[in-house]
Amino acid sequence: METLYQSLVAVEPLTLIATICNLFVQMFIVKKFFLDKILAVLDQRRQAADKQISEAETARQEALDIKKTYEQNMLQANQQANEILANAQKTAVERSEKIIKDAQQQASQIKSKASADIAMEKKKAINEAKNEISGLAMAIASKVVERELDEKDQSGLIDRFIDELGEQA
Repeated sequence: METLYQSLVAVEPLTLIATICNLFVQMFIVKKFFLDKILAVLDQRRQAADKQISEAETARQEALDIKKTYEQNMLQANQQANEILANAQKTAVERSEKIIKDAQQQASQIKSKASADIAMEKKKAINEAKNEISGLAMAIASKVVERELDEKDQSGLIDRFIDELGEQA
């Protein structure tokens, strides 16, 4: 049994030469019949990979261009939004100042009209009071003229005049 295993491990020159010749025959057959096909498949794969890489690079470049355009558009949009905001704030300030100015003018007009109305009503009340007093004085004078008053009648007439004046007020 040892000889059987030893023959598997031992190097025999005839077997070595046969194995080398077998290898050359296999290489010749593979080269003659299969090498062109294998190289064609590898070349196709290389071309497909190169095409995919170039398409990916083109897509990446397009994406970068789109990103750059988008960023520029966003910057312009932000600037326009800031301008619109500034204009809106300016308009709001102008409107609020105009409204405040108009309100102050209206308040001033209302105050001056109210003061004029108060003064007129005051004059009217004073004139009415003067007219009533003069009417009462005329009434008293006519009563005094109608009769001669003694001191008792005079003080009673004055008291009655004062009472009438108090009731009208």
